[in-house]
Parts: sequence; structure tokens; C-alpha cells
Amino acid sequence: MSGPGEGTPLARRRGPDWDARYAAAQGGLFGEAPNAWLVMCLARPELAPRHALSLAEGDGRNGTWLARQGLETTGVDLSAEATRRALARDAAAGVTAERIAADLFDWDPGARRWDLVALICLQGPPPLRRRGLSVAARALAPGGWLVLEGFGAPPPGAPVEGPGPSAPELRWSVAESLGWLANEGLELHEAIEGRVRLDEGRLHQGVAWMTRLLLRRPPA
Repeated sequence: MSGPGEGTPLARRRGPDWDARYAAAQGGLFGEAPNAWLVMCLARPELAPRHALSLAEGDGRNGTWLARQGLETTGVDLSAEATRRALARDAAAGVTAERIAADLFDWDPGARRWDLVALICLQGPPPLRRRGLSVAARALAPGGWLVLEGFGAPPPGAPVEGPGPSAPELRWSVAESLGWLANEGLELHEAIEGRVRLDEGRLHQGVAWMTRLLLRRPPA
């Protein structure tokens, strides 16, 4: 899965100090509203999940919302501080979700499977994003759905505008993502790249280039 050097601690963990960023945030670091693409996907009648896994869950805005819809929800995030805040968010909303603080390079679903896996705005170098997709696909039950949204890479020659990482290599593309998933046996239902107006919080505000995917593992 990884190329030379991609499995080293430095290559794995280069990036922001997420505990510090969440500890310094007033309210939700990326806002209070759930991800709009996740909400739109769950509104479709063909998606009727009972168990949800949210990877790179952050401080809980998506997992708490999923639990409020009646789903048994598990959230996984690298940051212990974000996980603590997610638990507090659950308690304030009157819901319960399983919360796990773990590095995606170390965490594995084992024999557990979910009929919805959300991978929302996991931004980072290709080894991290590829690992996130690999874990998401492995965690999908037969008939389960994978919902992905991330800041996308604009067309060649176009500037990176709006919120999200300034470096193109930290951004998602449909072609790269589907290439990583080529051997996972998933059905592609939607693949979208384009400008989206975000209104989910201070850091997810305004027009941004986004990548959105909806895939399904065929029923057994």
C-alpha cells in the first residue's frame, strides 16, 4: 500500500498538532453543522444504515448528528482532545456514540463491519488519504455505503482558492481516489468534482473546490 519511506513515523504524522488546535478552538474547530454531503446522502431512501463509522471524526459534528438520526455510531480520530470534545458534544445532544482516539495508520476495524462509513475532510499527504480509504473500504459491510468528501484539486493550471489546504498534494481527486479503490470491489454511484459553497463553520466557509464520492459494497 505504501511506497518507500511512507510508513515511517515522520511520513505518517507530519502535519498540524491537532490536540493543540482543538484545545485552542472556541466551539467546534470546523463548525457545529454536520457535513452537507453526508446529510444529502443520508436523505436518499436507498441508504438506510443502522450502524455508522465516521473516520477522521474530529470533535464530533458528524458523529453526533448520525447518532441523533438513530444510528449506532462509532467515531475515530487521531486527536484525544477532539475525542474528548466529541464526547461532550454527544452528552449535550443527549446521545451516545462510541469514541476512539487512534491514528488511522495504527487502527484497524478487525472483524467489525458497518453499513455506513463516512470519510469527511481527511486532508493530508497521499499515504494518509490512501490509508483512510483502505480502512473505510475494509470496514464496509455487504450492502454498505461509503461517503467521502474532501477538499479537491482544481484543474491543471487553475489556482487553489477558498478554504482547505494550499498545497495541491494534500487534496483529493476523483481519479486518484478511484485508483486507490480499484481492487476493493465497490460500486461507484456518484463522483463529483467542482465548486461548492460551504457554510459549516469558520474554516469551512465560502466557495471551495470539493471532491465527493458515494460508493457501495455489493450485497452478499
